Amino acid sequence: MTNLQEIITGYRTTFQKQRFMAATAMKRMKNYIYWLYFQYLMITCCNDFEHWEQIVIHVFVTTTFTMLAYTAYVFIPIHLHLAYQFFLQFLIK
Repeated sequence: MTNLQEIITGYRTTFQKQRFMAATAMKRMKNYIYWLYFQYLMITCCNDFEHWEQIVIHVFVTTTFTMLAYTAYVFIPIHLHLAYQFFLQFLIK
């Protein structure tokens, strides 16, 4: 969108450039999320199912990934700490 200052001076102010860049970045991020969701639909073949089947599959996939993320958050640091302690005892001896 052009304004009077841009028409008169022929350039955009720094704020206008930053606002344009931020809007472009947000648009690219939105398009990327849409693309990821499309990939998810293609991989799970959710287009072929009825609405209630899609809901069941979405709930199952969401639950699985949530449990996976929680398990990784809880147990990976403990295992890394134990592995660090195990290998540290060889360096101390």
